[in-house]
Amino acid sequence: MKYINSMHKLILVVLAAFISILSFGQTGTNSPFSTYGLGEVGGLDHAAFIGIGNSTITMNDSTVLNYYNPSSYSSLAKHKPLFSLGVAARYSIYSENGVESINSLASIQHMAMAFPFAKRFGLAVGIKPYSSRGYEFSTRVKVDDDSLNYVYSGEGGLNEFFGGLSVKAIDFKGAKLSLGANFGYVFGQVINTRKSGLISSTITNNNYAGGINSKLIQAKAFHYTIGATYSQKIKEKHEINVSAVYDPFQKINVEYENVLFYSSNVNNPNAYDTLAVFDTLAGNLSTVPTVTYGLNYVYNFKGRKKHTNQLNSQLSFHATYTSADWTRYENTFDPTFTNTFLNSTKLTFGLQYLPETNFITNKALTKFHHRVKYRIGVYQQLLPYETNNEQVKDFGTTFGFGIPIIVKNSLSSINFGFSIGNRGVSDANALNEQYYGFNVGISIAPGADKWFVKRKLN
Repeated sequence: MKYINSMHKLILVVLAAFISILSFGQTGTNSPFSTYGLGEVGGLDHAAFIGIGNSTITMNDSTVLNYYNPSSYSSLAKHKPLFSLGVAARYSIYSENGVESINSLASIQHMAMAFPFAKRFGLAVGIKPYSSRGYEFSTRVKVDDDSLNYVYSGEGGLNEFFGGLSVKAIDFKGAKLSLGANFGYVFGQVINTRKSGLISSTITNNNYAGGINSKLIQAKAFHYTIGATYSQKIKEKHEINVSAVYDPFQKINVEYENVLFYSSNVNNPNAYDTLAVFDTLAGNLSTVPTVTYGLNYVYNFKGRKKHTNQLNSQLSFHATYTSADWTRYENTFDPTFTNTFLNSTKLTFGLQYLPETNFITNKALTKFHHRVKYRIGVYQQLLPYETNNEQVKDFGTTFGFGIPIIVKNSLSSINFGFSIGNRGVSDANALNEQYYGFNVGISIAPGADKWFVKRKLN
């Protein structure tokens, strides 16, 4: 007979709860840069990959669910499915013309499950943010003793529910070739709002009368990515992994609504009175063709003595290069839209060190710090927009830890990722963001009790 133990029930409850939360959307960014396009694509990423400079597609580890590279699913250990949950937070300091503001946010980063089957195949299913919008800034124009106040804000985002399949096409004498694809459904909405009103000298708060212009984009579309990984083991010490993931140009169907309201209190949506609906249109936005190349080199140290123990250490190097052609971005429903985006590139480097690779079988002989995966990295990205005729850069350094939970020989783990970065241009008076990121990822895997197998009663 089949049974589901308490751990399985807990996972199903958590899965249902978080799908409900993500289905209604969440704030995944607080950046003024999210005003462009569909918002900030990606954004707060997986804790395990943040640690190695956000080198997303290169990690081929049976203890980490790598949905960035769908070809990785077939590398999961037999009878060792993974349930993965990620939470991310960011603290940002914005400065422009000597004025500073501080923002922070926390959100669910992903939730997914993957499991191997039929020897050479792997399957994954989950939900994750696709893009996020979250910003607010204001300007005032002096009019005699009063002032005309404008507040611009944006919120919302798109989520993606995805399923992935991977196959190990070649597995012969140290050479492995895995192919995979993710098939997803992107859905959600983003809203841009402008509030305006005359603030007299007698008003002591922001509850003033005025007009509100709201532009809502409701999106839905199917979306897919494909990936491949080739691994070559060279004797016992060396291994090279080469990966590539391609996200082609795809259209996203949208419904666009442009509405004008009047309110006695612009900050109270319940008091809004509809004046006019200018446009209710259907059209499409688009993704942009994006390709990521990855290189992972693994060196296994010869067993070395550490006091009375012999450690089998491993050092791995990760690097990726991403190119996105934003000049192909489309917006068909807005006749005033002009594509001014620039091509975007990203370069990442990371190192991971594991003092003892056989920590499960040697757990009685190893200490806690021998089992931890230590990570460090750096990245630089050219974003697809410019300020003062200079393309915006995003540069950051990262570090992290992967802590195994070796209960009943489980592959479960907790990953922590930290990032410190800066987005902006060389002009000190232009918009600049200094940010600090913190990510936590939890991977739950079976121990001695295997999941999804038939049980028999004697």
